[in-house]
Amino acid sequence: MTQQMSFRNMVAVQPVKNTEAPKSKPKRQPKPYVNTLEYDLITSLVQQQYTREGEIRFDLLEGIALEDRIPALMADFGVKRMHHMLQMMVKAFCFSLPITRAKKLTDTKMSAVTCDLMVAAQEDSLALEDVILFFHAARQGKYGPIKSLAYHYQFMSLFEQYRKARRQALQQLHGQKEAELKVVLGNEERIAPQPTPIGNLLPGATIIDITKRMSG
Repeated sequence: MTQQMSFRNMVAVQPVKNTEAPKSKPKRQPKPYVNTLEYDLITSLVQQQYTREGEIRFDLLEGIALEDRIPALMADFGVKRMHHMLQMMVKAFCFSLPITRAKKLTDTKMSAVTCDLMVAAQEDSLALEDVILFFHAARQGKYGPIKSLAYHYQFMSLFEQYRKARRQALQQLHGQKEAELKVVLGNEERIAPQPTPIGNLLPGATIIDITKRMSG
């Protein structure tokens, strides 16, 4: 099973909250978060595949097919399932940080952050791999030490650094491809080495001076 198929399967099985459920039931105490083995395995594979010497390989991420990115998965499986999947990933990230619970996002703020991640994914055509690599880089302190993550803006300021680095890397990549294309086109053999009069290119042809009328 490929990594992308695993992601699609994980999104497909995300529960969708039943909004019509009776509200009279007593609220349950939140359960402590526990990473799933499948998610841990996928995150490990993503880090191995898309990082080299601690640096994110944005050029390899660019090769992920559009149908395997977040916007397409949202269209295939629904916004609610994708929201649940991303919120699970946000929660895993928050619980992995060595800070007190009071300095971490609440469930409500995690939900709001998840919505912003989905908007960003639509704008930049991000994949779930992007989110995983961002979380890994943030935990490693790539965007500065995380002493508190209790507020929405603190999380999004970290994520904006990832988006900025990604845009810069892709702009550089596209610039390199354009330069390489110009070199290839510049090396193509010309029909004539220098600009040549048409008469020399077509020996024996009658050249008509359009400034003069031909007499019958």
